Amino acid sequence: MISQKTVALVSNDKVGRVMAGPGIRYFNLAKTLAKHFSVVLFVPDSCDLVDTNFRIKTYNPKHSSKDISRQLGGADYIIAQSLRPPLLFNVKKRGIRYIADLYDPLTIEVLEYTAFDKIKTRQNIFDFSYFSLNLQLDAADHILCASETQKDLYLGLLSGRRLINPVSYRESPDFSKFISILPFGLTSDHLDAKNENRLEEKFPQIKKTDKIIYWGGGIWNWFDSLSVVKAIEQIAKKRDDIKLFFLGVRHPNPKIKDMEMAQKTQDYCEQNGLTNKSVFFNFEWTPYEERVDYLSRADIGVSTHFDNLETRFSFRTRVLDYFWADLPMVLTKGDSFADITEKYDLGKVVGYTDPESIATAILEIIDHPDVKSRMKKNIGNFKKQFIWDHLTENLVTMIKKEVIESKPLPLAQYLMNSYRFYRAGAKKKFSKK
Repeated sequence: MISQKTVALVSNDKVGRVMAGPGIRYFNLAKTLAKHFSVVLFVPDSCDLVDTNFRIKTYNPKHSSKDISRQLGGADYIIAQSLRPPLLFNVKKRGIRYIADLYDPLTIEVLEYTAFDKIKTRQNIFDFSYFSLNLQLDAADHILCASETQKDLYLGLLSGRRLINPVSYRESPDFSKFISILPFGLTSDHLDAKNENRLEEKFPQIKKTDKIIYWGGGIWNWFDSLSVVKAIEQIAKKRDDIKLFFLGVRHPNPKIKDMEMAQKTQDYCEQNGLTNKSVFFNFEWTPYEERVDYLSRADIGVSTHFDNLETRFSFRTRVLDYFWADLPMVLTKGDSFADITEKYDLGKVVGYTDPESIATAILEIIDHPDVKSRMKKNIGNFKKQFIWDHLTENLVTMIKKEVIESKPLPLAQYLMNSYRFYRAGAKKKFSKK
């Protein structure tokens, strides 16, 4: 039975046939929550997707506060990664409960995103993210994060802002009333390719008998794509039946800059004669539904990164697609999925920047069908806990039972952080000119 409560979700990123992680998350959250509540999904600019179970409304990102406020209607809850100060104030004034979806620790990710920029630009972009996060923490009636490690991060931030105090502790000693884990999920649909030959049609150099190492998603600065390329280069010296395929290079959101690591990876492949021989790039972003055709053709899913804070607090959304496709994985150590992969024997975990270990791990899976079969079976059993319906059970219960209460917005802190937020935004804009 559908509850009378209305839940609004605000995606800050593109939602459509071509979309990245944030859009995918919000579209699937809307689909899942619509089984229990009246749901409206706000998306920037436009959307070429339709779902009869919930409403989709568009807003102008330059006037998001005004556009969304005008269309909120009688919403009881609003879920978003971040809301601009005027919209935050409006939401709190109207008694709408705000659930801050902090599954992606942007203040840490932005340190890698801007790694190749000048220090002044890096500082301004960081400040903008930092003061935005402070606004969300002060206004949020509940926080969502993606892992236990992230939960520890946000508990530390809440404590530093005195939001963990005698009153809040008495209400919820384990703080479950104020923060809970809701990672990225996957659908319960069966992986069903519409065009099993799509990879070979796009790249005639690939044979049907070739083994495909699949890099899902983009090549961001915090990923170590070069070590995977060098591993394939080593393998290619002995055999020609193992190919590396990058699903996407350019982000579907034109506001996201091209990544230096993506260019470095392409340059290395060109200079060493790997492009369209051992390594293949899909330069444009793959439509969401079409990725199934590539996933179904893959033999191993790979995700490699560096030893830094981004790794420690990350939640690799692309790995969920590997789970969905029952793909054995080769992952770098240090993040939550690497720990899971080792514990449940879902693939191979390697050290940082270690092409030789990556090559060895790939061959151990490819050349030993029994190992691959065992890992696929383990993934099939393990992935059930990441189905969207399962992940949202706690959130659905809290909304239905009205566990989440609207708390007052500390006005002085709100005004100070709003000023700092807009000042940082102006500096960020100026520094890019």
